[in-house]
Amino acid sequence: MLSIMNLTKKYGDFTALDNVSFKIKEGEILGLIGENGAGKSTTIKIIVGLIEPTSGSVEYYGRKFDSGVKKMIGYLPEVDSLYENMNAIEYLTFFASLYDVSENKAKKRAEELLDMLNLQNKQISEFSKGMRRKLSIARTLIHNPKILVYDEPTGGLDPSTSLFIARLLEGLKESKVILFSAHNLYYVESICDKVVVLKEGKMLYYGELDELIGVGREYTVFYALNGRKDVFTTSSIDELNRFVGEIVVEGGKILGMEQKSPRLEDVYFNLINKA
Repeated sequence: MLSIMNLTKKYGDFTALDNVSFKIKEGEILGLIGENGAGKSTTIKIIVGLIEPTSGSVEYYGRKFDSGVKKMIGYLPEVDSLYENMNAIEYLTFFASLYDVSENKAKKRAEELLDMLNLQNKQISEFSKGMRRKLSIARTLIHNPKILVYDEPTGGLDPSTSLFIARLLEGLKESKVILFSAHNLYYVESICDKVVVLKEGKMLYYGELDELIGVGREYTVFYALNGRKDVFTTSSIDELNRFVGEIVVEGGKILGMEQKSPRLEDVYFNLINKA
């Protein structure tokens, strides 16, 4: 489990992060969303040990950050920085050595990752933008970490590559803790279990994605009563159940029901604007 507790980060009089707390368990993907300057990258950099918080703490399966914890993390920065003069296998085995993975094990693992990510062992200088992003993801997985922390993993990529990466994260989540920041709310909505919404360093929401989207959910009942057809709409599941029960008791008939959920994008902007 990854536990973020009361994180605050100040730069002089400017507060980049203000008392932020959340948790992620194995089997969960948490999306960190917010406008530019909301504190997403600051949060990520604290978690991976690049900067220290002004106050608050992070626990990694109950441990504080140290060299051992560093090996538990696979970190993907927003911008790829690759070694153009290496091929993919050389690049991955080099980084594996930094995590004390043996050469034979590293090479086997690298070949498996290239196959999983549909990459060839070519010179990195020949890779497209999407291939480079996939190789960077392979680097985060080469030491088989328990925690994945990704900063904009699908930023600037074509739709097919973005979808590939989103589905890859879905497939990895059962055995890992996964946190990523994103501007693309479509991918957050499609694969995340939980979300944290930040604005100007403050946390506006933390919890289940379904609960956030459920705030604007509407239920429509099509029914017939006393020879007349009509429609009833509510946003309350309790009111829905009560109404259906009343129609049945009065001898009416339920002709059909619909559930309409808002998109995450609509709920997100409503939350941001209210704040």
